[in-house]
Amino acid sequence: MSGGHAHYVIVDGSGHRVWSRDRAAETLYHDLLRGPDRMLAFIREQRGGHRDHWMNSIWWQGVALLDLPARRLLVHTDQWIPGPDRHTSVLEVRAWLRLVAALWPGWTVTWAARGLHQVMDYLALPYDTVLYLDETPTPRARWAQAPAEDDLSAVADVLIAARDGERLSFGGWWAAGLAEPLLAGPGVLLTPQEEAVPFAALENVPWNGLYVDAPGRRLDWWSLDCSLDPRDLPARWPGWELTDHGDAFEEVAALIGPELLLDVDTEEEVFRRVAAWFVADAAPADREALRA
Repeated sequence: MSGGHAHYVIVDGSGHRVWSRDRAAETLYHDLLRGPDRMLAFIREQRGGHRDHWMNSIWWQGVALLDLPARRLLVHTDQWIPGPDRHTSVLEVRAWLRLVAALWPGWTVTWAARGLHQVMDYLALPYDTVLYLDETPTPRARWAQAPAEDDLSAVADVLIAARDGERLSFGGWWAAGLAEPLLAGPGVLLTPQEEAVPFAALENVPWNGLYVDAPGRRLDWWSLDCSLDPRDLPARWPGWELTDHGDAFEEVAALIGPELLLDVDTEEEVFRRVAAWFVADAAPADREALRA
């Protein structure tokens, strides 16, 4: 993941307006800790300010939508949280969202796992409003690598557990986002993979996880990065029960069983660590608010 561009969207009584900033997808984590008033001022200093100021979806990697009447913040970035440990997991993102919510009192703060697709749905705009957003990725027949590197803390962007009869195998899809494997369908994901393993031990929770249960004809997943139109999925998985668990990896891990070991810190331990990162990097005026 490299730093990409960001969209900022403000919704008010007159509709929506869009701004953009180069190389801002990673700094979005810091930027949103300004709170709503300072963030609004920051956004209005960027390029754009009209309803059609959308970059193409290839260069886009982050978005923040501020709905002022509803006091609702939607945010997505596919970048790691900047810190001494570059292995951002679901738990680190949850911790960061908790920090944001504390600095946006009275606002509903939501991670938009489907990215610009979710923003388009929120604004009731067609996906082709943003160039290339309505394109469908081409799945790969040979996709699996090991789910984690040797130190177990560097994990794949997507963990895929596939159960076909008595066989349960784990593979890592080391490319950003869950959209491509979801759209690949059972024919691809149930094809035996040379690099797959019969169990997975991880020290971080992947951003995305997918459980393919062929005997039960059910598909369950968690995700922080799944930019697609969900209406495309039933045709790719005819006759399957499809369940999106949001970021609740715990629910999907319970379905997979003991062959998946997630040796991770508690949420409070992760929160203290992430909060410390941002306090250390914050401007002096922001440090007291982050410590609260």
